[in-house]
Amino acid sequence: MKTVIIIPTYNEKDNIENTIDKLESVFKNVPQGFEPHILIVDDSSPDGTADIIRSLQKKYKNLHLFINKEKKGLGAAYIKGFKYAMDKLQAKVIFEFDADGSHQPKYIPGMLEEIKKGADVVVGSRYVPGGSMPKDWGLKRKIVSFFGNLIARLVLLTFQYKDMTSGFRATKTDCLKKLDLDNLLSRQYAYKIHLYYALHKIGARIVEYPIDFIDRSKGKSKFPKNNVKDSLRVVFTLRWRESQKFIKVCVVGVIGLIIQLTLFNVLRLLIVNPFKQITLGTFKILVPIHTLISVEVAIVSNFLINNIWTFKENKIKINQIGKLIFKFLQFNLTSLGSIFIQWVVIVLGVKILGSGLILDNLYTMVGILIGLVWNYTMYTKIIWKKK
Repeated sequence: MKTVIIIPTYNEKDNIENTIDKLESVFKNVPQGFEPHILIVDDSSPDGTADIIRSLQKKYKNLHLFINKEKKGLGAAYIKGFKYAMDKLQAKVIFEFDADGSHQPKYIPGMLEEIKKGADVVVGSRYVPGGSMPKDWGLKRKIVSFFGNLIARLVLLTFQYKDMTSGFRATKTDCLKKLDLDNLLSRQYAYKIHLYYALHKIGARIVEYPIDFIDRSKGKSKFPKNNVKDSLRVVFTLRWRESQKFIKVCVVGVIGLIIQLTLFNVLRLLIVNPFKQITLGTFKILVPIHTLISVEVAIVSNFLINNIWTFKENKIKINQIGKLIFKFLQFNLTSLGSIFIQWVVIVLGVKILGSGLILDNLYTMVGILIGLVWNYTMYTKIIWKKK
């Protein structure tokens, strides 16, 4: 399994040779089945970093160099590196790795063991047990790092992860190929957050691996001044995008409710006897025809509007008749789940707190809200699941 460690560089002549030598020394310890390579993505460094790489290529045949003529930020360099590694080197696993020595090569064999066990993404984490931050970091930088991760996890509702800003990551290219890498929200350091979240959203199995993060000993830090602002922009933009879909689902739900109530009342006037009795063995069931018709018409409406508007990027096309019918049947079943939730909330509410005009409306509203969360989850995870 070809494994490519991508290292973006800009004026790293003081660090790059030592970093490559250390990487090559640990490659002999990687698990069987992995073929390690190094890809340097150099942003046309004026200090001669690329010349050092060319010299080292005579010694290391698994060392590759890609000259990036446009310096547009760390994220932009990594994206170009991802594409080169996948298209030219046929990589199956890609590492994001710093040139300055802050990421220690000794963790690579262990991280690949996690890939071997079935992980899609392995994140070198500073905040899980066994991981640590540099002891010589100032209080301000530690606070920025800690609260940056905390805010990302809170806003994006990804509490299961501890280190969403880590730059030390191993990812299967099968997962990267599913993402729109050209449209990440940041070309700078904050690309890490969007990429992490995008991998989470496609259902990648993400494992956090403890690392001791150390600060660079040579060269100048490239930590951008606007990193905090850019990271906050990425986090809240991602949250807004997710909220937009939920808001659309709510709007469609309201439209469906209006259609249902309107049709229900029209049918009550048109149908003389809207209740039909059905006999099942010894059981006799009274079926409200006007309710069934109005509910089903509302479900059809919700399905069509959600397909055309809410989830248009994953919409089921009209010419996909078989898939359209199957997804519509799924939609009906998941809608029953929402109705069941509302019924349970009302029954429990009446039993615990009693009945009354205000209470009954409160139960209904709570049931509808929980039902909306259920619907949104089913729509995103099942009906219009991202490919």
